[in-house]
Amino acid sequence: MGYRIQIENTGCLNCGVCMDVCPVQALDMSRPQRPGVEGAGVFGKPFNWMMEYPVQVGECIGCGICVRECPTHVVNLDSVAGLTPLAARQGPVSRPVEPTPKWQPLSEVTRESLKPARVSPWGTLFQWRTSERPQDWQVWRSMVTDSRRDPIAPCQEACPAGTDAGRYVGLIAQGRYDEAYAVAAEVNPFPSVCGWICTAPCETACRRGTLDEPIAIRRLKRFATERGKLPPVTPPKTRRKAKVAIVGGGPAGMSAAYYLARLGYGVTVFEAMPVPGGMMAIGIPEYRLPRTIIREEIARIVGLGVELKLDSAMGRDFTLADLEAKYEAIFLATGASRSRRLGVPGDGVPGVVPATLFLKQVNLGEEPVLKGAVVVVGGGSTAMDAARSALRSGASSVTVLYRRGRAEMPAQAEEVEAAEHEGIKVLLEAAVTEVKGSDKGVASVTYVSQRPTGGFEGGRAVYEPIPGSDRAIDAATILVAVGEEPDPSILPEGAGIETSGFSGIVADAGLATSRKGVFAGGDVVSGAKTIIHAVGAGRRAAGSIHEYLSGSRNGEAEIMATVRVAKGPEPVLTVDLAARPRVGMELPAYEPGSFAATQPSLEPATAKAEASRCFRCDAVYRCEQVHVQSGRGPRDGPGAPANQPVPALSGRPNLAESASDPRSITGGRD
Repeated sequence: MGYRIQIENTGCLNCGVCMDVCPVQALDMSRPQRPGVEGAGVFGKPFNWMMEYPVQVGECIGCGICVRECPTHVVNLDSVAGLTPLAARQGPVSRPVEPTPKWQPLSEVTRESLKPARVSPWGTLFQWRTSERPQDWQVWRSMVTDSRRDPIAPCQEACPAGTDAGRYVGLIAQGRYDEAYAVAAEVNPFPSVCGWICTAPCETACRRGTLDEPIAIRRLKRFATERGKLPPVTPPKTRRKAKVAIVGGGPAGMSAAYYLARLGYGVTVFEAMPVPGGMMAIGIPEYRLPRTIIREEIARIVGLGVELKLDSAMGRDFTLADLEAKYEAIFLATGASRSRRLGVPGDGVPGVVPATLFLKQVNLGEEPVLKGAVVVVGGGSTAMDAARSALRSGASSVTVLYRRGRAEMPAQAEEVEAAEHEGIKVLLEAAVTEVKGSDKGVASVTYVSQRPTGGFEGGRAVYEPIPGSDRAIDAATILVAVGEEPDPSILPEGAGIETSGFSGIVADAGLATSRKGVFAGGDVVSGAKTIIHAVGAGRRAAGSIHEYLSGSRNGEAEIMATVRVAKGPEPVLTVDLAARPRVGMELPAYEPGSFAATQPSLEPATAKAEASRCFRCDAVYRCEQVHVQSGRGPRDGPGAPANQPVPALSGRPNLAESASDPRSITGGRD
């Protein structure tokens, strides 16, 4: 795999800007031999054009800078299978001996081929930074009047919390672990938690996946949090009189508390459970997320002065009106705790148990004991957690039934792989149709095989039952993990807060509800999502609450100014464009009956090597010097080793899919 740079030559001005701005020197300008029009020599004879149109001579990292900077919008990027076709290097430009003509369309930079130092293509006219030109009249860089932000890396764009992943990955490659940890924590008060269990949408978007495989960003985050140390939090400059109540001590609520405390507000968090953390604490087993990790990160938030009240449920221990009498603003972050039913005959038989209830019992130390065969219905992380926990709780066998194919499973591939490694059977394309049993309990579950119809709905393949394919499985317990939804019972009658069709609270873009001073966010608004989504929602809510209480015009910007880690200059970057395998993911050791975490961390040498694979999309466009360490292209001089074969992918469905996804960055005005 790789990126191919394509040029619509008929619209090319042969200005050479794309070659100038390419940080990895993947472009050169062709050297035609026909006479040109730039000027005449001493004897009135035209000399040859120095350059005609761009050609790709090296591996591209897909940063899209050439697409943004092309004045005529004729540059396109596409991902291609196999090795990217490359043109031969064009060599140095032959300068005319005659005096320089009065008019030259090319800058001093452009007249030299593939320089090691990357200088602004606009000289000293103004400081260069990339910017899109959506209007037809915005041809040259100096005519761009918008103030759009500089491009950010795809991994940061994909992160719901906006984590600057490329930056902390680059710091790990340099061995600067404290700084890497600080960057990972600046927009996420739960970096260690996410280092263990984040679904890592950043890895799906990673440009490196087009060359070979995505960077192991989540594992590198865990490495940074284990090897680095966070600096003390700077006390807020202003202590504010307004107080905020937060209902729900999960990732959304605690994130909002963290950012509001950093801004100087007095914050009280009310949590219905005996432990803080929400589903992080009661829904995810210890073998996947050690409890010490959660406790340490919660303690860091509480240490800012946040008051935490456990075993305090709204509607039982206090009312919405009670909070409104004591606090200037309220944030509802109660999550999505209600498990959906199977919706088939017999789903009310004793022994049909919500997977979330079972996991809650496991994680609160109730040590439920299961006997006989267990069937888990669902294909997400909750289903995998329930299945693996059931095996550790005494089940004689565990079978997972999922109604679609493996490619559609919401669970991460490594979770499914670990479950199968432990002896759990996963049956795909199997839709439950009936549960059979009596007042004494479950006897069996019937399912029908399914097949894809070829259609898609909401981006997922649609399946249909295969007539006559019904089968039954004996089971003593059925754990239902077909989705969770918010519980509207926390809201009193006549609260004046609108709810949606799936019982979630309706909030606007700023997470304000229809009741003045009451905000809501996280799963209670969006439905069940991931921890990193909840973290992002918590910060967004904190920004909106700050705007409401202080009159600020941009609350999130003030939060970011408070928590951002100072960004030092990176004058030189080295980019490795040789195809190299991603660091392997060892399967955790399984000990029957044990919930101990056994997933090993990375060693420093391995972490540095993995981090060094990063293209540094976060910084490469503004770096003065970018050296291509290896790979095909301008830095492959005489005697360079032959092209290395592209290593086989890991075989995990989500990685294989993301690595072969034909993402495209297209130039133009649309």
